[in-house]
Amino acid sequence: MQRLSLEPAALHVARLTPLLEWLQTHLALPILLRTPYSAYLELHCEGHNSHVLLLEERPEAPASTLRLEADNAEFEHLAPRLTSQGARCLEASREHPSASRSCAWRVLTMPLPGDWQLMLLALDPCRCQHSGPHRLAP
Repeated sequence: MQRLSLEPAALHVARLTPLLEWLQTHLALPILLRTPYSAYLELHCEGHNSHVLLLEERPEAPASTLRLEADNAEFEHLAPRLTSQGARCLEASREHPSASRSCAWRVLTMPLPGDWQLMLLALDPCRCQHSGPHRLAP
């Protein structure tokens, strides 16, 4: 799982403890460093790591969306458990085509503590349309 490249590495939250407990319980994100007002989490994805810093700023911090990208296997593992707890899973279709050329995306959205939202994204390689010169017959 990794943070989307455009997402900030530091997130300001109004209440750290409930959000941190949820992330640990449901996504099993390791905590590298914890203080009373911050937590430094590690995300793993195919041999490289990224990090997210959660900073508690009472009550000034507005709620937002935590956008994470998972590989297909991780998404398959998490989706049933999270949908049973109220998450919604969206998949690319003819009505809502994928924003990524030639690949079908899946998005899982779920409310988190403190009015935050989780958006977990993954590409489904089984539904990708392979095109281009690499697919030409010899």
